[in-house]
Amino acid sequence: MTETLNLKAKLGLDVFKEGGPFHIQINAGKQDDPRLLTCVRLCPAGLYSLDEQGVISLSQDGCLECGTCKIICGDELLTWAYPEGASGVQYRFG
Repeated sequence: MTETLNLKAKLGLDVFKEGGPFHIQINAGKQDDPRLLTCVRLCPAGLYSLDEQGVISLSQDGCLECGTCKIICGDELLTWAYPEGASGVQYRFG
């Protein structure tokens, strides 16, 4: 019998190698921009979170490097670049 993995289990197979600065930064003064709420809702890895004061923060743990936030928010709200070589996500298929 074959086991079917859910999304969280599949993402758990991936390896995330840290090295150098995180490749996504919320631009200075933009942490409370309401347009970032779209990233809170749509980031497939759930990296964006909203605190009680309405400030949005970003966690680098588990970034899929999909570019969803770059497409949604663009260069006005985010600075986004691919990670340096030998760092970032390494996909594992299971």
